[in-house]
Amino acid sequence: MFKKAVFFLGVLLMASSFAYAEEKFTVSGEVTFQYDGNIYLLTMEGFRDFYRRWHELPESPCKVIHMNTDLKKAGKVSFTFDNVPKGTYCVLTYQDVNMNGEVEFEGQPVNEPWGSYKETTHDIPVWGTVKFVVEKDITGITIGM
Repeated sequence: MFKKAVFFLGVLLMASSFAYAEEKFTVSGEVTFQYDGNIYLLTMEGFRDFYRRWHELPESPCKVIHMNTDLKKAGKVSFTFDNVPKGTYCVLTYQDVNMNGEVEFEGQPVNEPWGSYKETTHDIPVWGTVKFVVEKDITGITIGM
């Protein structure tokens, strides 16, 4: 009887762990660029900070692609975000041409090159336009700056 109870409890715990395991996804693609300067890939958290004028962009939660001679020559770079939980995100790219680590505004438009996964016709990124829902792997994103 004890063995059956332990077996049943083990099966129950294993089944409940599958029920509560959060599904994770991958978001990946390629960014094309024409200038020198590190490229920042921003998710939702980074997007909120993007609008703080002269804000210094951190290494995290951003993904920073440090420019080097090979990347500059290729004019494009691949990116991957792994283990992304289901939710609403944006992938926004920003190239820090003057290498000061800050997002620079002069009036409304952003001074340095930027792009997003979702096309926008605005001078600055707008959350309602650039956001997308992750509920499966998203691959093959192309962003031009």
